Amino acid sequence: MRPKVSLNGSLLALLSAPLALAEISHGSTCRNIHGDAGWPRPYEWAELNQTVNGQLIQTVPMGSVCHHEPFGVYNQTACDELRQDWDFRHWKFKVWEMGQIHVTHPSEIMNPYYQNQSCDPFTSPDSPCELGNYASYSINVTGPEDVLAGIRFAKEKNIRLVIKNTGHDYHGRSSGGSSLALWMYNLKTAEVMHHYESPLYNGPAVKLGAGMGVGESYMAVHEYGYRIVGGECGTVGVAGGYSQGGGHSVLTSERGLGSDQVLEWEVVTPAGELLIATPTHNADLYWALSGGGGGTYGVVVSSTVKIFPDGPFAGGALVFNNTDTPGHEVFWKGVELWYKYFPSFTVNNNTVQFVLLNSTLDAQAINLPGQDIAAVHRLMAPYLAELDNLGIIYRFTTEYSESYYDHFNNYYGPLPHGAEPVTTILYARLVPRRVVQDPTANAKLVDTMRSLVQDGKFLIGCGVFDLRGKTHPDNAVLPAWRDAQAVCIANGFWDFEAPTANNVAVKEELVDFHAPAMDAATPGSGVYMNEVDPLYKGDWKEAMYGVNYDRLLAIKNKYDPDHMLFGHMSVGSDEFRFDERGRLCYGHSFGHSDSESRLVVQQFGPIKFEL
Repeated sequence: MRPKVSLNGSLLALLSAPLALAEISHGSTCRNIHGDAGWPRPYEWAELNQTVNGQLIQTVPMGSVCHHEPFGVYNQTACDELRQDWDFRHWKFKVWEMGQIHVTHPSEIMNPYYQNQSCDPFTSPDSPCELGNYASYSINVTGPEDVLAGIRFAKEKNIRLVIKNTGHDYHGRSSGGSSLALWMYNLKTAEVMHHYESPLYNGPAVKLGAGMGVGESYMAVHEYGYRIVGGECGTVGVAGGYSQGGGHSVLTSERGLGSDQVLEWEVVTPAGELLIATPTHNADLYWALSGGGGGTYGVVVSSTVKIFPDGPFAGGALVFNNTDTPGHEVFWKGVELWYKYFPSFTVNNNTVQFVLLNSTLDAQAINLPGQDIAAVHRLMAPYLAELDNLGIIYRFTTEYSESYYDHFNNYYGPLPHGAEPVTTILYARLVPRRVVQDPTANAKLVDTMRSLVQDGKFLIGCGVFDLRGKTHPDNAVLPAWRDAQAVCIANGFWDFEAPTANNVAVKEELVDFHAPAMDAATPGSGVYMNEVDPLYKGDWKEAMYGVNYDRLLAIKNKYDPDHMLFGHMSVGSDEFRFDERGRLCYGHSFGHSDSESRLVVQQFGPIKFEL
């Protein structure tokens, strides 16, 4: 790991007071883009590079090796290799690399909808490699002082500022044409504290740099005998959108959501203050960051979260296939019973993750913290008896691990990256407990899932948990999480060799038909804000933030009074617009509203300037 960044007294003093940053140039409400008179000159970028000690990176998309112009780096062999890593449909063959090529580069866009074929490996070599929605430059952030420099520069030059950590981002929030990106990925520090003390918590904790991924964090605390709440995908950043947006996990039933674990946020505000936000200090900012959405209220440099003594873990896996002949409904009766058993499966802090296709139900991980193999068999025996009565043939296996770390590595690994495929067309809906407990409502839910998977375009992935009775700090997590029994995610894969219109048609099928059906089958619930398709046509304020929205907006305006931070479907995003050239504008009198949920694309060629 890289050494921690230490701040001297003068720098702390500088970062602890608001910056006297320049007003937006010429009173404009739109950010400058390439070609505007106000776009920074080459010497100004060079001065910024000097300010950040050579950590400024001009964007050259990885896909440039597949195009002759304008970078002149075309390489057929490199391009062929890039196609294999780029195309997510090959994830079964290269699971350990899944998503890594986008995660480890400063400006790459994981979601192909926002990448928009501006420079991907599957278009003609004779088509130019363009920046499109890529950030123009990125600062490889090494500490708060680099964030401060980036904020100052973006504000003085009136250009768009974005925050990118790992880039696990389905809303284009971590990218943007003609922008400067703060690349947080290399803030990889982990300071374990065995005896953290605060007015509300005394116990072990770890301070994680913003760039620490889930798998890296698991490994860091395992060295000291602890476990930590993190997602199932090893490359997601713990302190980024995961903990800032809720964050479900294998440990959700035992310990709560990712947002519930945070003790402190170290954050640079858009006004240029370095603040520590806790439940008792800068409490409004703490509340908003803990569940109110990432990249909205400030730039998180680190978070301090609870950790827990590690210990035994039992696991299981169950799979059965759809062998029904036409007119028979045995498989789907087994699925309906599976959903009915959710409350039983999640007793004693258990969780379950499974995938549902028209052909298969694959419960890839049944997770029992602190229990043994016998407990797995007792837990599953009633449901397996139901399958026996239906005549369904299944395969059921179990495994015992001495630690959560080993359990996770067995079922979700190999660490640190894991085998989670990066899906690019998706919609996540929370399933209330009352729905699966009511036979009629449960049958409607399963019929909705069946309709979604029947033609093979989508699969359903669900995480089953129980948050009832779990204590948690006061935070901005959508209240519907507390009553949910599961989060179910419709997943589809982008076909890079098909026309963009074909892929957009699949997305539109999801948001026009399947998402409303999922909403109707789960009335009064909500969504997981980090896993919603950007074309979603529902009431995103209600679905993502609920009763918290107005309070979050007030906090957003307090800490970001100059409206520097924008993200699609983030708090306050409906106050921004894009004009006809793709400029990001603040106010209600410009072009296309963000609330229209449609991508505004502006293609830009690279600036011929070398740092």
